[in-house]
Amino acid sequence: MPDVVIVPSFLALLQVLEPHFTAPTFHTFLTMACGWVLALGRHTVTSAVRAANAMGWKHIRSFHRFFSKSIWERDALGLTLVRAVDALVERDQPLVAAVDDTLGRHTGKKIAAASMHRDPLLSTATRVAFHWGHVWVVLGIIVQLFHKTWCLPVLFRLYRSEKLCQQQGRAHRRTTELAAELIALLAEQLPHRRLLVVGDAAYTNRSVVRARPSNVTFVGRARLDAALYAPAPARRGGQMGRPRVRGMRLPSPAAQADAAKARWQRVEVSAYHRVVTVKVMTLDALWYAVAHSKPVRLVVVRGFPGHAKDDVLLSTDPTMAPKNIIEHYATRWSLETTFQETKGKLGLEQPRSRTERAVERTAPFTLLLYTLVVLWYARSGCALRSAQPTKAPWYSPKSSPSKTLPAFSDMLATLRRASWAERLFEPDANAPTLKKRLAPLLACLDTAA
Repeated sequence: MPDVVIVPSFLALLQVLEPHFTAPTFHTFLTMACGWVLALGRHTVTSAVRAANAMGWKHIRSFHRFFSKSIWERDALGLTLVRAVDALVERDQPLVAAVDDTLGRHTGKKIAAASMHRDPLLSTATRVAFHWGHVWVVLGIIVQLFHKTWCLPVLFRLYRSEKLCQQQGRAHRRTTELAAELIALLAEQLPHRRLLVVGDAAYTNRSVVRARPSNVTFVGRARLDAALYAPAPARRGGQMGRPRVRGMRLPSPAAQADAAKARWQRVEVSAYHRVVTVKVMTLDALWYAVAHSKPVRLVVVRGFPGHAKDDVLLSTDPTMAPKNIIEHYATRWSLETTFQETKGKLGLEQPRSRTERAVERTAPFTLLLYTLVVLWYARSGCALRSAQPTKAPWYSPKSSPSKTLPAFSDMLATLRRASWAERLFEPDANAPTLKKRLAPLLACLDTAA
């Protein structure tokens, strides 16, 4: 194995994944993982090999085969990290997870499993934009670290368009069906845990809500025009026929919110790093189209930060307080931040894999590295001298408060600084040794230029 340029504490964290690889493949995994987080420019297999100082150790095809042909499973890696993240959450609290999808934009017709998808960032209310690439359904666990909310991705599924499935002769599966599969997998891994899954309006439907395991509560965004019903009336003595599954039709959440006698309450909530007071109206009813005959709680929110109009949130637990429903739903945004950081700092969209197996592994590998970097920083990285925030004039006490809360970019920078400092600042190193150790850093700078 090459002399990998990485701080030993990060290598020690990677050891928990060793049982899921063969011995040669695990050494390749260590090289790729370390090189990927150290790469300064474009994140590809070759740039990761350069950053890890592994040129000449193996043929470059061996590193490409790590994604396309080697024996390892992404779910096994993710479930191992689930147990590591689970240790960060108190046992008397539910484990909160977020589910959503993201578009990985790519160019090139030879990229495997790619097709045209709606681009949510470029689309508007009047114009729909499309882009070539992959859509990933991601399940991440939400944790509170350093007074911030983080979503650590652990489980993944590649969504294939209906046209692509027809060409490949496989059954088409919607993103919501893939999300339900990930939720069931997480619940099976943690049967002793109370799980709370949050999702946006696209995942508040029967595929997710009805199929959820018994230890899962779902919180999501509902519809203002939802068709609500009262609970089914009690069966009368001697009544014949099939029992009723729902009662009389109730006004929609929008209609009840606009009613003259609407019962609004003021609730103080902490959402999006702000403490605000919003008006809420609680509705307990059956949303038959989504949850069948099981009662749900809907909370109409007025004055929600970032929402110009009334919004309505749903919880499958009809006893959950409106304040908790709103605050749990607000944590979903941390998954969007994870997508942005992974694309910008770890190159989620940059590899151009030409085999389906490589496609199904490369993006999850990148997202798992995000989780590993955050875990490393929480365990040992935050105590290093390299973790001190960079002092800049715009953080001076006279102009603005100093930066105290780390971002993912700070965690990644700490990992890189600690790795290079340990490699370069050994007191016994002579000039030829330092020159040799500087070579990988110079190679990284060349690729970043």
